[in-house]
Amino acid sequence: MLNQHKPPAVMMAIVWSPGTNDNFHHDETLQYLLILCTKVALNTFVLYFWRRSILKSLLGICSVSMYVADVLLVCAVSSAWILRENLPTSTSMCFILAHGSTIYALLPLPILIAGVFDYASYPNLDKTHCSRRRVVSYCLFAVLLWVSVIIYTYHSTNTQPTEIYKDNLKLIVCRVHGSTVVFQFSMYVLTVMILILLLHLKKLTGWVSRAKKLAKLENLTFLSDQDYSQIEESGNSEIPESSPPLFVSLTLGFAMNWVPYLLISVTCVLVDFAVPAYASVNLLWMACANSLMVGIAFWLKSDKIGPFTKFPDDTCFWKVYWHLSNESPITVDKTSLYVTIPIQKV
Repeated sequence: MLNQHKPPAVMMAIVWSPGTNDNFHHDETLQYLLILCTKVALNTFVLYFWRRSILKSLLGICSVSMYVADVLLVCAVSSAWILRENLPTSTSMCFILAHGSTIYALLPLPILIAGVFDYASYPNLDKTHCSRRRVVSYCLFAVLLWVSVIIYTYHSTNTQPTEIYKDNLKLIVCRVHGSTVVFQFSMYVLTVMILILLLHLKKLTGWVSRAKKLAKLENLTFLSDQDYSQIEESGNSEIPESSPPLFVSLTLGFAMNWVPYLLISVTCVLVDFAVPAYASVNLLWMACANSLMVGIAFWLKSDKIGPFTKFPDDTCFWKVYWHLSNESPITVDKTSLYVTIPIQKV
């Protein structure tokens, strides 16, 4: 992959390269097929962990539609390989990769904007209140978005393969796009998150330790008798450290899950490791964006909805970090196996 601009704007995908001798040329189609199959496998992994609430939000429905598009892209590349005797792969692959990268590069921005409006109007931020009518509207939006992007891409994408020379070797390449929106999203979110947490650096270790204990209390039914006894002994004790503000606590909860992904995304661009939009694990970015929006919406609506809500997010433990910001003592009721935490206005 030849990177033409930084950050990821336009790249050149190699679809044909010279082989070991003049009579043999190397077709890159199988490599692209392997990359796309790996992407589908990773996206399947994301879908599995997001399965409980993915159909209860606009970003979730759009993620499902992207997954279907990924599978169709694999089928298209497979067809190009099967029909290589009748249709030159340089032509068919350039058509597929150019259109695919343009579509995936265009989708993130309208999805982000629509996601903001979705969570601004989400009923109590509770996925159990997501009606069938709302889900149908999500599906209609996804269909309309895909149709609009495909029509625009069809009229504006250059799918012609181009010959270039690199180190005195002839290469056939086509123009593909990276997702600038995804990079900027990752960079800005990571920067803001680091700045917020750096302001409370000395207290982070204690907060993380307390959050782990709270997460353990949230799952009492999975504890052994020995673990339960240890929690019971310290359950009624006051928390000695000061609790973080709710915004900082929720930021910490988001960071505990998404810092590795954001760091990798930003680092890949900074070290000039170009990833075209069709090859990026877009469902991972969608899940990250969904968690961010749920966290912000929860912070803004926390006085009204409280922590006992079934959020449309399966990644971050928002309840745990709400409790972390609450200065009330934690008590454990052994007979009913639940955690009782007095709620006070944050």
